[in-house]
Amino acid sequence: MWRKICKAELQETRKVYFIMFAILLAAGILSLMVMGQTALYPGDTFSGTPEEFDVRSALSICSILGMYVLWIAAMVFYVVYTLYRFDRGMFGGEGVFWMTLPVKRREILAGKLVAPLVWGMVLVLLGIIWLALMLLLQAPYGMGSFSSEGMAAGIGIVAVMVLSQILMAVGSLYALCFALMAGRLPRFQKHPYLWGTVVALVIFFIIEPLFNVLAMVVFGVPISFFLMAMPFLLTKGIAVFGFIALIPIAMVLRILIYGALMVYLAEKKLDYLG
Repeated sequence: MWRKICKAELQETRKVYFIMFAILLAAGILSLMVMGQTALYPGDTFSGTPEEFDVRSALSICSILGMYVLWIAAMVFYVVYTLYRFDRGMFGGEGVFWMTLPVKRREILAGKLVAPLVWGMVLVLLGIIWLALMLLLQAPYGMGSFSSEGMAAGIGIVAVMVLSQILMAVGSLYALCFALMAGRLPRFQKHPYLWGTVVALVIFFIIEPLFNVLAMVVFGVPISFFLMAMPFLLTKGIAVFGFIALIPIAMVLRILIYGALMVYLAEKKLDYLG
């Protein structure tokens, strides 16, 4: 049943995201065209005036900064719109509709939480493609100065860090959804959004920082000392990569924790869900 809910959510939100993706795609193509015309590489000569060179450099920089600003705006919109859809789908008219059907509350949660991840993956994929093309346009030289082993290690570390950032963003989004649900507890019913904001602030500025320090002391320090104490692993770079590889695991656990907390609230505490 959760697949039907997820499909309905995707159909409900596709128009909004298609418009956002179209804007990003058009702006990305335009910025790449500007960068392709304005980028200068080692050995290139510029026969224009200093003023023309300044304009060329300014256009290249503005195209990059403009896309960064646009991507940040898109991510902010994605988070806000996801929270809006989650609140409406769980506690608004859509929630009432789904609760009239023979469906478990965890299935409603799954459908409402999985659907935005699909759009988030598309957003991340577009960002990665644009960034890769931008790097190819801005720096198509000097690749031969890196060894194959160095390139492989660098790509591996970057891939793990990008995966960690994506998982961290998903966990943060789930934390905000949990805060929305916590604001709907009976004791907070008069001001759900106010208390939801309070819960989110407590999570991000008190609970998670304390948990990070505790996790670093309990797990991070012993593991890092163990890895760094082995000269072979250190010389091969495995120690650093092994420590970085632990980050995605921690982010997955974070997602599972917030998911379990939302299921608990939905089935045990929020009896008026929908």
